[in-house]
Amino acid sequence: MTMPELRVLIISPSPLARGGLVAMLDGMPGIKTVGGGGITEAASLAAQLLPDAVLLDAGDGEPEDLDAIARLASAQPGLPIVALAGEPGAISQALAFGASALLPAAVDTQTLAAALLASARGLVTISRRDLATLLPEEERIEPALKAPAESLTPRELEVLQLMARGLTNRQIARQLQISEHTVKFHAGAILGKLSARSRAEAVARSIGLGWIL
Repeated sequence: MTMPELRVLIISPSPLARGGLVAMLDGMPGIKTVGGGGITEAASLAAQLLPDAVLLDAGDGEPEDLDAIARLASAQPGLPIVALAGEPGAISQALAFGASALLPAAVDTQTLAAALLASARGLVTISRRDLATLLPEEERIEPALKAPAESLTPRELEVLQLMARGLTNRQIARQLQISEHTVKFHAGAILGKLSARSRAEAVARSIGLGWIL
């Protein structure tokens, strides 16, 4: 069964940038651009064209760009908004204003298409470069400087991957065909090696270290 194409509205203050984004997405499987316009036109175009997702060039996160995200999110709750930003510091603001994804302005075509499709499924997409900006400064990880002294075993990495997918101990045990007690043991070892206080923190740290994608 063929899935319907994701209809994407392109928003950018630069006509040249809009044309470039359209050219990037044209021909990508599962995606169809339905129009484009400037920042001030974003909300009205979305109401007129009813896209499945919006790709918004947020530049350096200027107030008017963030305001466009807020207006879109307010006018059409649940509409996926994938923002491109050249300034890493804009990430927390863009997410707070209603973006469902934030990617570097120099993102490649495959990553951009994947982020749009993921956002349409209700997922939040953040580049690894920007992930650390969501953590307090004292919690940020410099992989070369703060990698754990003891690496994870192959089994611990398997458990970590399943933890990242949101599986419970019981589900992980069933998936790996081990006991729930053994899963708890591995989970405790993972948190200890990563100096993490929770599963969520362990997953965030492991992403920062490049251990899981």
